[in-house]
Amino acid sequence: MSKSTPRRAPCWRSVAALAALAGLVVAAWAQTPAPAAGERSAVPVAASTSTAPPAPSATPSAATRPPDASEIWAALQKAGVKESEVALLAQPLAPGAPLLISHNEKLAFTLASTTKVITTLASLQTLPGSFRWRTRAWLTGTPQDGRLAGDLILVGGGDATLDSKRLTDWFRRLRKQGLNHVQGQIVLDQSLFRLVAKDHANTPVPEAGNPHHAWPDAFVLDDSRFQVKLRAGEGGALAATFDPPLGQVEVVSQISGSRLCTAQARFEPAQDKPAAKPAPTPEVALSPMVPVSLPAASAASAPEQVASSPEPAAVAVKPTPPPPVGRVIVSGQWSPRCVNALTMEAAPGRALTAALVAGAWAAAGGQLDGRVLHRDGAAPTVRGARRARTPASPYPGKPWATLDSAPLPELVRAINKDSNNLMARNLLLSMAPGFSPTTSTLDLARQRLALWFKKVGVAASAPKVDNGSGLAHSEQGSVLAMVQLLQTAWGDPKTQKVFLASLPVAGADGTLAGRFKGSPAQRNAFLKTGTLTGVRSLAGYVRGQSGQMIAVAIVVNSEQAGAAVPALDKFIEWVRQHG
Repeated sequence: MSKSTPRRAPCWRSVAALAALAGLVVAAWAQTPAPAAGERSAVPVAASTSTAPPAPSATPSAATRPPDASEIWAALQKAGVKESEVALLAQPLAPGAPLLISHNEKLAFTLASTTKVITTLASLQTLPGSFRWRTRAWLTGTPQDGRLAGDLILVGGGDATLDSKRLTDWFRRLRKQGLNHVQGQIVLDQSLFRLVAKDHANTPVPEAGNPHHAWPDAFVLDDSRFQVKLRAGEGGALAATFDPPLGQVEVVSQISGSRLCTAQARFEPAQDKPAAKPAPTPEVALSPMVPVSLPAASAASAPEQVASSPEPAAVAVKPTPPPPVGRVIVSGQWSPRCVNALTMEAAPGRALTAALVAGAWAAAGGQLDGRVLHRDGAAPTVRGARRARTPASPYPGKPWATLDSAPLPELVRAINKDSNNLMARNLLLSMAPGFSPTTSTLDLARQRLALWFKKVGVAASAPKVDNGSGLAHSEQGSVLAMVQLLQTAWGDPKTQKVFLASLPVAGADGTLAGRFKGSPAQRNAFLKTGTLTGVRSLAGYVRGQSGQMIAVAIVVNSEQAGAAVPALDKFIEWVRQHG
């Protein structure tokens, strides 16, 4: 930024230097030169206004002089954030209202989870309000006396809210429809999302203890934390029950002693072709095992798994049992006198999904002779956006049963209130033309998003959206574009109330429940938060003391971003005071 223009934001200086700079602002006020690119420009609906600290002089009238923003800069300086590492903008939404404050508003910064503002707003304006994620069930035969001499095929529709409880309840309804015993397989078809390795290149690898890093999938269960109850089974073998229930898993005992109750459990996908000698267990980030009480009802309904011997030798629980989809390895010290349950955190993945489906079917009282498998065959694909709405189903007739998610407004609320990454990523994929029953790809979803950017007038400065959640540092944009999108939401009668209601309320709920307590901004700011390594951000709306609503965005990209949170909060409080 040019050091000669009086309209630049102040560098982080001493109080005396700030005062001297303010004097220069007053001396040059009448000249008002055009701002350099990336500085002091206003959003289209308002005139540009300087945000440099005003001088203690009455040269500009109190009515036209911008409010003193030195407290914001002082807070950023205290956090060790450089002026080049922050961008901010506050624009009142009233027609013709002047810009309140801006700095580096045209420069691209990593947005973190404020990217979800883009994903959710785009979904509200591109998908019908009645949109729901839909899971479909097909049968490869007709049940006779409750028995199906074929497969139960579950086609995932991207429902990132699906968990074991909802799935178990659905399975119970399937049993009431006449399906009790599947003599074939339960087949999971996840092909409605066509993803490749490069689609995940910029996001973290899912691991135990970080379920928010789960990769998108068309059929996924939102369970990764389990209570594990151990007991001595037949012949002294270790047995386990799980809550949520897991099925078709092998419990492997690596208990080394029985003097202490220090057992731990971890989940591993089964190896299709196990080596002659077991490979060492990979070190993954697992949370400490915390003793908890297992609900008696869950323990009773969950299928019990019996451990193998410490060596990887198969133990037949039933005649010709299906091969396990995963293993739960129990290590440490344990004896039957240890009554507390263990906590196990598992990395999200398809093996875990299969084990959860098997567990839910058993918990619902269903019988399964075969395995829970993943379908690798072809499914209807999109050859072009124009043909996306007339796909051919890979299965004959109508689905035997369906399970719907909550409607779109509730999905958007859950994404923004709780900053749910998996829901945001699946929602972006759901915006591909003709999605469900037509397949989606990330490229098709981004193309749809680009068309929306063009429609709302930000194509030239559109943010870069990688996966829709903000997990990638490559998801970047300017606070100017963010505020323009917030203005778009506010100006759309069909979107305004739903979108505003989805944002966390300062000091009240969501990711802001613990912030702004006792602050003037409490319950007067509605903001999506963003947190990523080296990034902190906020975007949304503030109700000013005058009663007017102001669209705001602030982002810090700095090694000191974590220390800058009080400065971000100070900015919101300043907007509340001066808006």
